[in-house]
Amino acid sequence: MISMRKSHFKLLWLCVAMFVACAAHETASEYENSEEAPLIVRTEINGQSGRSLTAVSGQYLAVDDTIGISAIGADVPTDYAYNNVPYSLDSVNGTDQYWNTKNDIILRRPKATLTAYYPYGSLLNPAAISIDGMEGIDWLYCPWTDGVISARWPDVTLTMKHAQAMLRVELRRQGYAGEGKLKFIKIESNALAMKGVINTSDGSYSVTPATNIIDQQYAEGEELQLPADPTVVCSDEWFFLPTTQTTDVDITFTVKVDKRTLSTTTTISADAFQCGRIHLFPLKVMNSELEVSPVTIIPWETLTDSHPMRPTN
Repeated sequence: MISMRKSHFKLLWLCVAMFVACAAHETASEYENSEEAPLIVRTEINGQSGRSLTAVSGQYLAVDDTIGISAIGADVPTDYAYNNVPYSLDSVNGTDQYWNTKNDIILRRPKATLTAYYPYGSLLNPAAISIDGMEGIDWLYCPWTDGVISARWPDVTLTMKHAQAMLRVELRRQGYAGEGKLKFIKIESNALAMKGVINTSDGSYSVTPATNIIDQQYAEGEELQLPADPTVVCSDEWFFLPTTQTTDVDITFTVKVDKRTLSTTTTISADAFQCGRIHLFPLKVMNSELEVSPVTIIPWETLTDSHPMRPTN
């Protein structure tokens, strides 16, 4: 794996899975009679055993990680707005994580809506962030679509959803007699796009045309090595954006192992790719051909190997 991309993955996933709810606290507040109050932001940690593996959301981030929060008055007329205010994870107390900022978002009596995204960038427009799956950045967002947020109810708990999907390949030998150094992997399909623009307020996106190929080149000395044991796999993975399809679509895998270039094509359904899911394709490398098994869609937090990525949407 290219060192730069690997470092991105490790930076982003020094974390473990968690489940959080996107709702305001509907209990009495110390600001209940106030005209103004600072936004109070927290995230909540629950153990993996207490969550459904098919319906989880959230992300446990590390202390000093930063999210961008935007808040706007929901009543007409909208009398105030905050855009892209940085909040950093300051402390963890039991199952609660608390986020702080140097510039408080001040809520008023009229109701407001709130959205958040990660990773934060001071020059980013949260409604239009350009992304490239080959950079290995897992863009998270929190849509605020219901609940009460105001000066009376300023205490909120965030849900971070994943704006992209992941494609993972697992390669193994099947009678292959060579050294087994993987030089490159190319994956091409109209069902995916590697570049696009994401609106992190709701997770909607547009894709960049003609970016429907994953082209992973491995530098000398950084090749993936096919294990000699055919029951053991080597793997790699990439973020991408699913594209809208109306009929089944082909996906083609091409690998170069040592000096041999092998290719295979299979068909997937129009809705096979989904944001917030891992799409696993097992590949068998033979002496003269490459074989692919049907795609398996799995929850991200169930994957356990050397890669520290654990998205949980």
